[in-house]
Amino acid sequence: MEIQCPSCKKTNSDSSTCVRCGCELQTLQAILQAAESEISISKNKLRMRNPQDALNHALRSWRLKNSPEAAKLAFLAHVSEKRYKEALMWYSAMQIKKENG
Repeated sequence: MEIQCPSCKKTNSDSSTCVRCGCELQTLQAILQAAESEISISKNKLRMRNPQDALNHALRSWRLKNSPEAAKLAFLAHVSEKRYKEALMWYSAMQIKKENG
């Protein structure tokens, strides 16, 4: 997994420390992996037609990393529950994250 050093912005691949500045990256890698795990669980919960659990896992992922995918899953979970006002907020978050990369 490629990871950008939060200190010097150097892209590192499969290293526990930044090759440029020596910043420790293991904790950040663990956080990003946990966010991806929550995304995967959320997708499975949506497939099983369990939108509330899908939302809970999407929110956990969002708290770890504000990703467009987490916002999309939260959006879909709210739409499944016919909570359109909340869905619209997540749709907006999803669009902002896509624009900002």
